[in-house]
Amino acid sequence: MTDRIKGAAPVALLVLAACAPAASAAPVGVHLRVEGAGGTIFEGPVTTDGHAITTASGGPNAHPCDGTNNGAHPTPGPTPTTALDDGARLAGFGWDGTWSDSFQDFLVTRVAQESATMSQFWGLVVNHRFAETGGCQIRVQQGHEVLFAFDAFSKSHVLRLSGPGAATTGAPVAVRVVDGQDGSPIAGAIVNGTPTGSDGIASLSFGTAGIYRLKAERPDSIRSNAISVCVDPPEADPCSSSDRSAPTVQWRLPGRLASEGGRSRTILLSWQADDATGSGVAYSSVDVRELADGAGPSQLAPEWRGLVDRAPVNAVHFRGEAGDAYQFRITAADRAANRATVETDPVVIPVDDRSRRLWRLSRGWKRVRAESAWGRTVVRASRAGLRGRLRFRGTRVALIGRRLPRGGRLRVTLDGRSRVLRMRGRTAHRSVLWTSRQLPAGGHSLALRSLGAGTVELDAVAPLP
Repeated sequence: MTDRIKGAAPVALLVLAACAPAASAAPVGVHLRVEGAGGTIFEGPVTTDGHAITTASGGPNAHPCDGTNNGAHPTPGPTPTTALDDGARLAGFGWDGTWSDSFQDFLVTRVAQESATMSQFWGLVVNHRFAETGGCQIRVQQGHEVLFAFDAFSKSHVLRLSGPGAATTGAPVAVRVVDGQDGSPIAGAIVNGTPTGSDGIASLSFGTAGIYRLKAERPDSIRSNAISVCVDPPEADPCSSSDRSAPTVQWRLPGRLASEGGRSRTILLSWQADDATGSGVAYSSVDVRELADGAGPSQLAPEWRGLVDRAPVNAVHFRGEAGDAYQFRITAADRAANRATVETDPVVIPVDDRSRRLWRLSRGWKRVRAESAWGRTVVRASRAGLRGRLRFRGTRVALIGRRLPRGGRLRVTLDGRSRVLRMRGRTAHRSVLWTSRQLPAGGHSLALRSLGAGTVELDAVAPLP
């Protein structure tokens, strides 16, 4: 099978940045592939971590999917199903699955527009081997290959294709197809219209320069991974004669506030660089700049500085300072040196009780460990009269925490104007409880005072640029 110039993303395994800190539940970079009945739905790098998932068929509640399901692993982490979920959100295709309480796992029933039938089901293959459990019970590691395939259980082989990345017009090149489960050669697999021999090898020749995306197919087998071959005239530099299109880049951050999707000042920036009509992504570069210094002594550094320089990665960790806002610039280049650059939205690092010189709290606030909270701690006021203060720069400020069934009242005074917040209710940790009115740019003063009638619990305060 071949698509000249067009088709899904070519194989370009981009791994999580080497500068990522080690952690028991750190996100990892995997290569995700989704093979439908008639073609490839998705193929490319995805950065994923264990997280709760909600599906249309799984009920109204989110279900955990972090490898601890059904007691499979003692610690949480990334799984094949979270890779599917993250890949779907990044690339814009949907999926659905039913939830089994007994197995504590999802059964994938639909990806994109292809739904399981009474005799054809979605199957999971990890590192070319069929999974023996559901995708939420499997822990994936850096560089693993995750494959979801339609009608997988009727197939005898999981095809794996390899070959050169460049060729010359008119000159034969050899590609090889094996069963990824055991490495045995596969005869009769079709690659670019040519069948493989008993040794699994097919000899191909291209008469026209271009970028060719090749996959191997056989009726009784799961379609292979893709390889991209740049075909150029003799004496031309590889991938130089026909590739004039730059990659596209889609990025992902925790949210406008780092607390929306994480609990730490170390945030994860991930991106999908797609060169579907070209020679394949070669590397990415990432820069960061400080957009606003929202708290503390002003040390704004607005110039771009490098985080990643020409590396085959699709994610990077970055640790910010409390109260500051950052923006990232991502550049992706393909094998023909075409480049695309995008800039992310700003992300703000909230200020919490660890920043005692910034967020000043009076005696009486109780610091409580809470794993789901920002910084994994909260502060609680169980009586009236406890105070807090933050001086900041920006145009808005937000309070982050959660409402409690027996929550009390909190007076918020911003630049001399006060209002009372009722903290009774039921919300999750890291919820935005209140956002101020628009303020003139510059310095401001926020004061808090507990009014009793229940407990007030806060995670953090976030100055917004």
